[in-house]
Amino acid sequence: MKKAKLYLSLFLFVCIGINAQSIKPLSEYDLNSHDISSLLDWGPYSKKYAGISHIPEMEKGLRFDFSVMPGYYRNKQLVPHVLFESSYYPWNFSPDMHKISYRYQLEWKNRVYSDVTYYVLDQSKVLVEIKTINNTDFTQNLVYNNIAYIDYPESTPKVRAFGAEKLQWQNAIDYEDLDLAEKKPQYNLVYDGWMRNEGLNDYALSRSILGRGFGRDKDDKVSYLLDVKQTTGELLFRYKAGNGKTCSFVLEGLISDTIHFKGTDNFDLLSIPYETNKTGVQVLSIRSLGGNAIELDGFFIGEKNAFKELTIKETKLPFTPEIKKGKTNEDFILKYQDIDQYYAVAWNYSESQIRQILNSELESFFRRKVHDHVSGTLSGDKNWHYTNAFLRPIVVAPQSESKLYMLLIAGEKNVVENDIARFHETPDYYITQASQIEASRQKPLLLPGNEQYHFGYKLLESAILSNISYPIYTQREYIRHFTPGKNWNSLYTWDLGYISLGLLDIDKEKSFESIKAYTTPVGSQSAFIHHGTPLPIQMFAFFDFWNMTQNKEVLKFLYPRLKQYYDFMSGNSQGSTTRMKGSNLLKTWDYFYNSGGWDDYPPQHYYHDSDKSKTNVTPVVSTAFYIRAAKILRLAAKELGYKNDIKYYEKEIKTFSDALQKYSWDDDAGYFSYVTHDKEGNATGIYRYPKDNSNFNKGLDGTSPLLAGICTKNQEDKLVGHLFSEKEMWTACGISTVDQSASYYKKDGYWNGAVWMPHQWNMWKSLLDCGRGEEARKIAETALRLWEKECEESNYTFEHFIISSGRGAGWHQFSGLSSPVINWFSSYYKIGKVTTGFEIWIEEDKFGENYSNYQAILNFDDSETPKRRTMLVCLNPDFKYKVFFNNQVLDSKMLHPGCMEITLPTTNKKGQLTINFY
Repeated sequence: MKKAKLYLSLFLFVCIGINAQSIKPLSEYDLNSHDISSLLDWGPYSKKYAGISHIPEMEKGLRFDFSVMPGYYRNKQLVPHVLFESSYYPWNFSPDMHKISYRYQLEWKNRVYSDVTYYVLDQSKVLVEIKTINNTDFTQNLVYNNIAYIDYPESTPKVRAFGAEKLQWQNAIDYEDLDLAEKKPQYNLVYDGWMRNEGLNDYALSRSILGRGFGRDKDDKVSYLLDVKQTTGELLFRYKAGNGKTCSFVLEGLISDTIHFKGTDNFDLLSIPYETNKTGVQVLSIRSLGGNAIELDGFFIGEKNAFKELTIKETKLPFTPEIKKGKTNEDFILKYQDIDQYYAVAWNYSESQIRQILNSELESFFRRKVHDHVSGTLSGDKNWHYTNAFLRPIVVAPQSESKLYMLLIAGEKNVVENDIARFHETPDYYITQASQIEASRQKPLLLPGNEQYHFGYKLLESAILSNISYPIYTQREYIRHFTPGKNWNSLYTWDLGYISLGLLDIDKEKSFESIKAYTTPVGSQSAFIHHGTPLPIQMFAFFDFWNMTQNKEVLKFLYPRLKQYYDFMSGNSQGSTTRMKGSNLLKTWDYFYNSGGWDDYPPQHYYHDSDKSKTNVTPVVSTAFYIRAAKILRLAAKELGYKNDIKYYEKEIKTFSDALQKYSWDDDAGYFSYVTHDKEGNATGIYRYPKDNSNFNKGLDGTSPLLAGICTKNQEDKLVGHLFSEKEMWTACGISTVDQSASYYKKDGYWNGAVWMPHQWNMWKSLLDCGRGEEARKIAETALRLWEKECEESNYTFEHFIISSGRGAGWHQFSGLSSPVINWFSSYYKIGKVTTGFEIWIEEDKFGENYSNYQAILNFDDSETPKRRTMLVCLNPDFKYKVFFNNQVLDSKMLHPGCMEITLPTTNKKGQLTINFY
């Protein structure tokens, strides 16, 4: 017992932190925003060079970037570009984002390297620590090129209105209502959360325009609510139409008239007078007479005389700052035209020079200029400006290290100047603050044995936290948002579902906000924020969030939004085309080409590229995953007491389950199948591989009903048999996406011939629901070993693993679909972690003091017959435990000290689980 008491005393504070709910009341969030608001103003948001960024004003989309670029003096220069491999690695990020650390490999591997750490001291200041290690027997002459610059949104207006102070501007896309004569399947699910018929044009005043064919069809109609200030005045429309084309519209409401927009292929102006007998809010409707499409930028409204001063001019982006250099040449202050505040950079190394770099990019230009170490200006195409603190040479003796500091400041001019002076006079003031940040970090309490997988876990955690971009545009706002990797500078629905799951074991608040970001208020134009594969992974993340927090406030908030998401994808919302009328099977081809995220999955790939008949074909994964979504939402509805919703989901579950069993199961092959349909949506047969008439779905899509929980015992045994047969789907890397015995299996595909983490995680959760803890553990441990081995070798967090080599491949700093590695590590090695499949709903739970006991009230998914289910609980490793369910002793297994694998009795009745030490 002495050993146990010592262990607990060391980590008691940390233990208490792990079990905390750690999410603010919803009243403290902007619930209508899709931004991850728990992030700081400073963060790893750059889309160009790795480092740290500052956001001066969220609504502008502007970003100040700073990057440390180590190199050898007048020799090799690293330029850490985020869009290709460039010898830098996200290394050590704290979940609260107050510490951001990158490693730069100057000489592989760890012979000469720099660790650059950004400590966010507060919203205005960042201390930069640059530590370089020389593990060679030679003195090294190094250099730090420290680069400051600003960046604008990818589509930034190239024109501005001058003299419009007395006019109101109405952006055309900010309408009250848009009604199209022809409504496409995407009418209620607009890609990327844009507005209906929203387009981008750099020569529009507000970037966004109303276009994409608007006005081509007769009776296309848009309406605006205008706050009219004067009873007489003018509307000045700004628009673009085809050269020689005329677009005719009827105005109703504030103005009753027929107007004709004549096109020149450029943006033109059309003035329309108005007269009304009242001021205040009024409606203006614009209805097309059909024929030609228009791009409508918007319109000004005001008194006639107020238009005299209005001019619209083409402008260049003012990316060059005013630069004020310090007296000692160890600091500079920058003032950019489009940013109100000032930025400053100060450092504590005298052998330095302040330079300007005038070129659009640095990745090739800067390397070409490495020998120009004298000029104060490096001039190239002059299409961008970088301010450069050039520190050189940095002499590092053999087997030693060098450390220096910089300070980044954002704020009013006098504040910036005062901080610079203080940094030069007493740098320890800021260094002490950074040390306090480091000392205050609460590290999770881990079980013995975690060390074998911990390096890969930390690399992936840092990759997840580094893969954040700003600005990303959706729902008429710029947001900060997690991405699968910097290569994908966008929203991505199913990837972010897995990132939300990974964030649950890193920072619950960021996980909640990531889930929230993909939902929309009930009645919104878009049922949810859609980009890419439309699988309901947000609902899986929501389920685990509930089981970890039992946060009823979040449940009430997210439930109606997730139901709206489900209703659309299950074919129950107006305009949705997912459900086949005859068979009730789901297909999502109208919304994205990829059903399960697996780009070159054989039947999907063939259907899109080679099947000239374009027969209506349904995959399995869509129906299977939305069955599971319905089951999750049914459990949520039970918690909330929504009886009508419970009945609705029960009907849905039965309808979809019966459809898969009736049309999709192929007993000879032992897989569920793609199904062909006629034009009326009636099922006509199994989709077969044309070359040998074999079942075309031998792979993870064919096993996906395991996740839905609808399989008979015979089906379950056959599908699990495929998963773990070394001749079929099991490999040394884990589960192959495609059955290796299938005639269409390939060794050189993207998914076909590879092992990925996300669908393995789905199968892992499903096996827990089947009471197959041993098989589930085999998946998790194989993945953890594989991941750790690759990370140790390459320092990269890859997308997938090639079966023939066992090596990682794809994007080198990926986090999206690889995030389940975080969950596996936590489920087996993080004290205080409780893991279930999809069928155990934790009504309430708590750990006792020092994690030496655990109690929970468990409810079950009773939409199916009772069965044994497995769960994992990580407790204090210094004790032995007994497990009870409703006071009956359960058989349990200690997988390793502290990690309990518990298989519950065959029941669907609610009960109390108790774990006590002895």
